[in-house]
Amino acid sequence: MQIMRKSWKVTVIVILSLLTDQATQAQLVGYPQHYNVGAIVLSDGTQLRGTIMLYPATGVVQVEMANDTVYTYPAHVVNCVAVEEEQERIRADKLVSTLRVFRPYHVVSKSTLQSTWAFFEQISDGPIVLLRYQRPSPIFTGSMVRMSSLDNFFLASGTNNVLPLKSPRKDLLAFFKHQAARIEQYVKENDLRYTNARELAFIVNYANSLATLQP
Repeated sequence: MQIMRKSWKVTVIVILSLLTDQATQAQLVGYPQHYNVGAIVLSDGTQLRGTIMLYPATGVVQVEMANDTVYTYPAHVVNCVAVEEEQERIRADKLVSTLRVFRPYHVVSKSTLQSTWAFFEQISDGPIVLLRYQRPSPIFTGSMVRMSSLDNFFLASGTNNVLPLKSPRKDLLAFFKHQAARIEQYVKENDLRYTNARELAFIVNYANSLATLQP
């Protein structure tokens, strides 16, 4: 009986190790985001509609046309990627709009310290834009693993200026320091959360409106 228990434990450890390795590898390569309906707008204005495969981490997007032709583009030649999200695929607290727009931004990789391109989802208007980058997060249930996502937020004032909101409330108020008191009042009056994508977009839009009125 003791041997069987040890064998069972070893089997579980091996399975979890394999699943973790697969999840880690997927994070390094970048999980593709698949959308049945979408369009790519290139820097020269060219528009291509079809099925979209977006690789945010590697800055690559593919579009499969109606005739089954597949085109692949690096981020630096893309203006934006617009896709239609299926509501049942995303948790209500993460859904900002069923029409999702992704834009390329120039960032510095933490692992290599090299400058690179990546796709971020734009979830507010400007001039200071709120961006979201969703990182895959494995959830283990017994011997099964399913992928969820963690929201990471950023502020951007241009394609080469992306500021991470590691602590959304603290970092956002520091960025809009002259409007911080009024932002806090707005958040309190409307019972908003800095950690919710949709509500954070409201907060950034409000902050932008105050900054615009600033003499």
